Amino acid sequence: MSAADPIRVLHVTHTAQPGGAELALARLLGQRPPWRATLYGPPTGVAFDQLPSQDVPQARDLPTLPTGGTRSRAPLLAARYLTALRNAARVLRRSPLFQEADLVHANTAAAAIICALADRARRRPLVVHLRGPLTVESLGPIGLPAFRRLAVRRADGLIANSGFTLASVPQGPRFPTRRAVIQSPSGIADRVRHPEIGQEVRAIGMVGRLQHWKGQHVFLRAFATSLRGTGVRAYLCGAPLFGEEAYEARLRELVVELGISDQVTFLGHVDDIAGFLDSIDILVHTSLGPEPLGQTVLQGLARARPVVATEGGGPGEWIRSGANGMLVPPGDPAALASVLRSLVASRRLRHELATAAARTPGLLSDAESVQRHAEFFESVRRAHRPATARCAG
Repeated sequence: MSAADPIRVLHVTHTAQPGGAELALARLLGQRPPWRATLYGPPTGVAFDQLPSQDVPQARDLPTLPTGGTRSRAPLLAARYLTALRNAARVLRRSPLFQEADLVHANTAAAAIICALADRARRRPLVVHLRGPLTVESLGPIGLPAFRRLAVRRADGLIANSGFTLASVPQGPRFPTRRAVIQSPSGIADRVRHPEIGQEVRAIGMVGRLQHWKGQHVFLRAFATSLRGTGVRAYLCGAPLFGEEAYEARLRELVVELGISDQVTFLGHVDDIAGFLDSIDILVHTSLGPEPLGQTVLQGLARARPVVATEGGGPGEWIRSGANGMLVPPGDPAALASVLRSLVASRRLRHELATAAARTPGLLSDAESVQRHAEFFESVRRAHRPATARCAG
């Protein structure tokens, strides 16, 4: 490879289901990055189906991992999961794409473990993408120790989606010093600079996969408390993944129990997020704990919507409560209901929040996010010394 050639980056993902990490990677690669990108993942899932094959070739023969393996305390499932990780590493190690890559980018914690096992000799630089903090709550009782012992210590570089996420990584000689917080591409092509705020609130929406931790039930209880029987509608944008259909069923039962079935619409997965955000008057984000990034929050700010989000984590790095959005305690329907009542009652408040959201500093365009990734990949590649060179020294 000559100095003028773009580097060859192999992006490894352990799943192709359309979760937040996978959609972020799809947006990154869909921007036609300046490096030579190739995607390596499992055969099932639709997250990457829209990538132009001529620009981003894909290899989709990575073994599928058992669902829930990192969080399970059942010995049999944990053993199956670890075996699947080793099998996936074996497949990846034998791939010509892996052998020819100038740099490997692991998109998730599970992908990072696979990549670390596949290249124990450290022949090629590895960049690990941290999509959540190094905690048991985030990675599970199996995933956390495996990730810490294998992936993080093997990594040559770490990209975190927020300062909150990066702060969970210890300092020390066993952990990479080359680190960066880089905003993931949001998929919002154009920021709204001059918001239009309706006289009345007609629609309040949530965006996110239907998962208990995301807190859609908190939103529904708050909505029922504050807006049941009014002309306001609630829209849930997202679908269940990874065996979470039971939670969707519970949400539908809850809507009936709360007496708001005629005001709530389940939209399923929506591709046009910008269009959805433009169609609602208030965006709500109600994770039950600190959200590592809160991609939805960034999207809402970029489209200049009045945003209500859970305190802590990534959203707290972007929202100044009462200025460009509102923050509420996690898992508190009463607090959320109070904020919703205030927003519905005051067009002036909604306009002030939306106007400040449009001016939120630091939000990157997708092109700027791609450039930050490119610079980091190149810096890691230049600093990498293969294991043989380190031993010789």
